[in-house]
Amino acid sequence: MSTAPVVVVLTDGEANLAHFMDLLRDRGYRVLATARSYEAALFIARNQVTAVLLRATLLPDPAEDFLRQLRDFSPSPFIAVTAPGTEIPNVSSPLVDLWLAEPYRFSALVEALDYGTERCRERGMAIPRPRQADPKSQTGLTDGRMLATAPRLIACSRLLSELERDRDQLLTTGLEMFLELADAERGSIMLKSPRGDALKLERRSGFPDDIGKLEPTTLGESLAGEVALTGHPLLVEDVDPPTRADYAGRSFMIVPLKDRRIVLGVVNLTDRRGGEVFTQDDLEVVSLLAGQMAVNLINSNKWEDLHRMTVVDPLTGLFNRRFFDRQIAIELERAKRYDRQVTLALMDIDNFKIINDLNGYATGDAVIRSVAKIIQDNFREVDVVTRWGGDEFAVLLPETGKPIPARPGDAPSVNYIERVRRAVEKTDFREQIPDLTGRITISAGAATYPVDAAEQGSLFAVANQALIRAKRAGNNRVCVAGDDGSEFSDTVT
Repeated sequence: MSTAPVVVVLTDGEANLAHFMDLLRDRGYRVLATARSYEAALFIARNQVTAVLLRATLLPDPAEDFLRQLRDFSPSPFIAVTAPGTEIPNVSSPLVDLWLAEPYRFSALVEALDYGTERCRERGMAIPRPRQADPKSQTGLTDGRMLATAPRLIACSRLLSELERDRDQLLTTGLEMFLELADAERGSIMLKSPRGDALKLERRSGFPDDIGKLEPTTLGESLAGEVALTGHPLLVEDVDPPTRADYAGRSFMIVPLKDRRIVLGVVNLTDRRGGEVFTQDDLEVVSLLAGQMAVNLINSNKWEDLHRMTVVDPLTGLFNRRFFDRQIAIELERAKRYDRQVTLALMDIDNFKIINDLNGYATGDAVIRSVAKIIQDNFREVDVVTRWGGDEFAVLLPETGKPIPARPGDAPSVNYIERVRRAVEKTDFREQIPDLTGRITISAGAATYPVDAAEQGSLFAVANQALIRAKRAGNNRVCVAGDDGSEFSDTVT
């Protein structure tokens, strides 16, 4: 039974080729396009593919291993690779049937694909004749293993893509998938440090709890570091004796998390169930999933950066007002449901306009950054510390009762907001800003839900009135809603 010729295209969405793909479909070709090499391999594994069109710039490194893997499929497709004319090799490769010099005309593409299809038909088949892989070959995933694994790989790939917005869950689920695909009892994921010179353990499974926290591994100083440095996977089929007495097997593999030429980290897998050794097929399967996860991690990092841009103030690194508005609604609703308290503290830098006039806006920004860090360091991680605007700050403290108004001589711990005021007051800002003129202090006002207000708008109003009282009383003070204006913190002159 004849079928429409199937063409797999590895493309980055280049406009001219996208137009060519539409024209191919009009001519009766079934075109499957992707920008990821592992997906191209899966397409070929699950379909009777007549031809493959690959852009050289998208081929994984090393390209020979990927092309050899395609050649080992049964049946093997006709492989055409496109590249700028200056990059077309002078010597033909047995792994590539035809090179096309970019840019090329649609007629040249059709001629190439028709040639590949005609070669199949000359064999009396609508698709290429089955190609027998060398059973002794140690490269390329066998056709049977790929067909059996492809549905699992596709399911894993889809799930990982869905988890891109939750990096922690992406790493946890990813490691579980690697262990399942490799039938391994132990494994770990290590990612490069921000500077790119070391590997840091992010996830591990199957190891004793008493191993403790592992220090980062410098690239090149261990097998994992070597794989991260070179980008080439490592398979050790038989370790004699095992590297640890309690290992169940004598085999392990380390696979880079690599997207094209970018290595993000490595996956370490050991102790195959039943004491069996890992094979080249295991390495190929895990490598395909590792390529997918590398893409997901890159996308996850982009999501984190984008999220950070939307919720974090760029000057101070504190949360911004947009995030605060969302969180205060959530926390007040939670407090109402569980009969809890929430405290709101509003702060600003005393006489900040004078500081700006004396020192200039650049120094003013430096003062805001320094004060913001002191405020953040003196609250808990669960507290929402926010730059409200200009020199103003707002802090939301979930499940926190009303601060006790401080009196002269009280210890700083008596009032958690007073503690922050004293910390700012005692800081010598000239150590960080040598040319600073003027003294830096803050004032604050606080109110608590539901003691002082029953809803968000009134909570702000009451806290702001407390802040106004602190300013009117001479600055460098903390006032708490509900006091009569006489219970201020001591002012140090």
